Amino acid sequence: MCHYIIWFDNNKHRPRPDNPDMNPLALAPTSLPDAPPLAFIEAAAAAGFDGIGLRLNKSPGLPFHPIVGDAALVRAVKRALTASGLKLVDILSFYLQPATKVAEFAPALDLGAELGGRYALVMGADTDWPRLSDNFALICDAAAERGLIAALECAVHRPLATLDQAQRLIAETGRKNAAICIDPLNFFRAGDRPAMLRAVDPALLPFAQISDGLLGPGEPDLENARRNGLNQRRLPGQGVLPLKTYLDELPPGLLLSAEVPPPGDAEPDPRQWARRVADATRGWLDEYHRGKN
Repeated sequence: MCHYIIWFDNNKHRPRPDNPDMNPLALAPTSLPDAPPLAFIEAAAAAGFDGIGLRLNKSPGLPFHPIVGDAALVRAVKRALTASGLKLVDILSFYLQPATKVAEFAPALDLGAELGGRYALVMGADTDWPRLSDNFALICDAAAERGLIAALECAVHRPLATLDQAQRLIAETGRKNAAICIDPLNFFRAGDRPAMLRAVDPALLPFAQISDGLLGPGEPDLENARRNGLNQRRLPGQGVLPLKTYLDELPPGLLLSAEVPPPGDAEPDPRQWARRVADATRGWLDEYHRGKN
């Protein structure tokens, strides 16, 4: 399993020479949930991101702009990715729910591989652990057939909520093309601690998300987080999360996916918001890396 710092080696967006430790940066689709695919790609490229994620499979409760099955749009997306130099990091999102039939994910996985994607982001949304384990093994196998890696993302409002659970699921299924994508807000809200990352095989952490956020009453604590409701995300440096300690424990030079939706009900211009996310995140990362040197 390769690191993104290698995977991005031929990308035109390289870390600046004055700061070779700067993390490559991708834009998560959740940062511009209402933007159609081509507008999203254009906004990410204009803001100077190195890569993007694309939502190719419908996620519960989130806006969805279908690409699978639209041949003209697929061709346009391919042209846009090639012209922009952006890498497709992850394809979203594959929710393992009680009624999930993993075979139904095949078209989205096929397109993700065709577009050059590397990771299929998987959410554990089933309280029946044996069934969740069986379905995770199936999606790992389906991903492997297409040269993809199944990356688990934990979320406090889903049954798969903690780092320990993700490691257990990977260990029990025994699949080699499995990984974990840490979301720092869910990570801290669940009560997980940065020191726990030291014991994780770095090969299981090939990329991670970055955002700041707020903690609710009684947090960090998983049960309180579930009672308190959905995440309140903020740009790096504008929340209360110990992001510096978080990055200290992750493999150096890791690609980071910025996941910061616009505040409230705002619908800003996609280019403007992507630029704001890029500037705020890179500014925070600059400060972080200067502090380590």
